[in-house]
Amino acid sequence: MATAYISPPMLRLKRSGQSASYAMAAAWTVIYTESCPMAYLFSGAVIDLSTMAAGDTIDIRIRKQLVGGGGWIAHDLMNYVGAMPAGHQTVHILPIPDVWGVEIAMRQTAGILRTIDAEFYDAKRIGLQ
Repeated sequence: MATAYISPPMLRLKRSGQSASYAMAAAWTVIYTESCPMAYLFSGAVIDLSTMAAGDTIDIRIRKQLVGGGGWIAHDLMNYVGAMPAGHQTVHILPIPDVWGVEIAMRQTAGILRTIDAEFYDAKRIGLQ
């Protein structure tokens, strides 16, 4: 007699293809955006601000959609000024459960425009893209 096994839904964590180096600009530049037809987990991000120097100001904005086709609402806004202290040169964005959309954008409002490295992760149900 065969034994049936039921496997619960599983999330597959993967590095986003949107992980890259981004040239800063004075206007908001979207560096990550994602949505899925069912609940998934934006699993977090690491943004390297080690290239910042005295006189630089960089803003990082996280927005989210709470309903399909709805507008973006502010989830978090962070501001970084000057050279980052040794040992604390990266920004870590924590996981955000989502369905309708997560967006991360950056801008540099002062200083010499920098190039910033960012790495993003998301987790979706196995069988979805």
